Amino acid sequence: MKTKNRLNNLLSEEILNAYKSLVKAVTNISQDYFFEKSYEMSGIKVSVADIIAYQIGWGELLIYWYTSGTRAIDFVMPGDGFEKWDYHNISLHFYKKYSHLSYQELLGKFDVIVHNVIQIVNHESQSGNLEKLGVWPWSRLKSGKAWPLSKWIRVNTIAPYKRAYKLIS
Repeated sequence: MKTKNRLNNLLSEEILNAYKSLVKAVTNISQDYFFEKSYEMSGIKVSVADIIAYQIGWGELLIYWYTSGTRAIDFVMPGDGFEKWDYHNISLHFYKKYSHLSYQELLGKFDVIVHNVIQIVNHESQSGNLEKLGVWPWSRLKSGKAWPLSKWIRVNTIAPYKRAYKLIS
């Protein structure tokens, strides 16, 4: 049990640290500059607001996949109107979807998502399902390879948070 708790704490800490670093970098940017398309990401100009919208969009999808899985609801991945992993257009979709939100609303929504993901980590760590393969049917790649929930969480939180931090800092 100590090993599970240590993994849980480590993953939760990694998420929280990557999140805090990104938010610190964002809050060091003038709110006037927040919506200016000043950064290049995947060949297009984006704003800090777009970068945060991207984090929100993938975080919401991750939570959707997880909650749908806990309720045994069938869905098509990646979701949110997309049936294929078209990262470019999914990104554009997230930028547009959250473009109406203010600086405070974006950061508030991002904060809620991060804390919800950490709750998932804590819950699934306690249940023993965080690192198990085959628990979540949606976590199987098209190649047939299964990922544990922890890996889906990492690639949709820590990794993009760190990439975003490097881009804007």
